[in-house]
Amino acid sequence: MANIEKSPFLAGAVRWLYGPDAPHVCPGCGYAWSTDAADALQLIAASPVRYAALLEHRDGMVAPADGSWNATSFLWHLTDLARGWSERWALLAAVPMAEFAGWDPDELAAARNYRNLETVSALWALPRAVEVLVELSGGLDASTPFAHGDWGRGTVGDALRWLAHEFVHHQTDVVARVVAM
Repeated sequence: MANIEKSPFLAGAVRWLYGPDAPHVCPGCGYAWSTDAADALQLIAASPVRYAALLEHRDGMVAPADGSWNATSFLWHLTDLARGWSERWALLAAVPMAEFAGWDPDELAAARNYRNLETVSALWALPRAVEVLVELSGGLDASTPFAHGDWGRGTVGDALRWLAHEFVHHQTDVVARVVAM
């Protein structure tokens, strides 16, 4: 996987998802890891409208039988990703080659109690968080480097490719969990 091997950050992120045999395309959602950074940013920017449509006239709060996140939990996860990476971009703009702290998304979900945060609030928060992320991303060159505490060195473009996958992939999770009202 040529593009991932060039970036320790992206290689680490993809290994975290799939283990040592990282595919070129996500088998769950079809996302290509070779996606251009500008295209990745457009996928992120368009996502709030897609998620709003997926939840229109549907209940995102129904708890899955397996105890996993409900549909709305995934919106909160994406909102927190957008907020967290916005904070990182603000740091990177002020401190070139900054090192970013990693966090466990499941621990954050538990601390914020995603399963009980309402859909209406998530549909309000997600577009605002994405708007800030897109604005800050536009102010950084895709080749701007950073260091990630868990996955190593990467670039803004690498992070946008990672984030775009999250925003695309979790559509399948939402679709699998919403219930018609």
